[in-house]
Amino acid sequence: MNDLLMVIDMQNDFVTKNGVLYFERAEFVKPVVLDIVRNRMSKNYTIIFTQDWHEVEDLEFKRFPPHCIKDTYGSELFDDLKEIVRGYKNSIFIQKRRFSAFFGTNLGEILEKLSPSKAEVCGVDTNICVMYTVEELKNRDYDVVVYEDATGTYDEKLHLFAIDQMKNVLGAQIEKWR
Repeated sequence: MNDLLMVIDMQNDFVTKNGVLYFERAEFVKPVVLDIVRNRMSKNYTIIFTQDWHEVEDLEFKRFPPHCIKDTYGSELFDDLKEIVRGYKNSIFIQKRRFSAFFGTNLGEILEKLSPSKAEVCGVDTNICVMYTVEELKNRDYDVVVYEDATGTYDEKLHLFAIDQMKNVLGAQIEKWR
């Protein structure tokens, strides 16, 4: 068994002012995510960082403005997070093209190998990449804890809807970190 934290899409284009899809709630989410990551690093957790990772002509840009284009500043983890995890030996980076961190990646194989007792989840956007990744985790019968105060999105109603769905439909455990 392995202790696991998943940090979903804490990238500049989502959580840094002037990011293409920045939203103000990110300013409340970032310090909580940093606290969780520091705590879990001190306990030697495996930490999986997902990154939205798009080609310039990605089909997703028909629905959303171009964002997180691979190998750009917008696709990088936000600066404070990038700095604290630099060199952390138990970090894994998953670069994904779609909402779920499982789509087109080797995340399923990684989790089979790690065999975590549970997956703790934080990050953005609650109603998109967080929820669709939690849905896939639950479909694979993992116990999941979502830290509500370490998630966020551009619309509070959608955030609350996603938290409710993850709790009452998917069966994830919802907790506050602080």
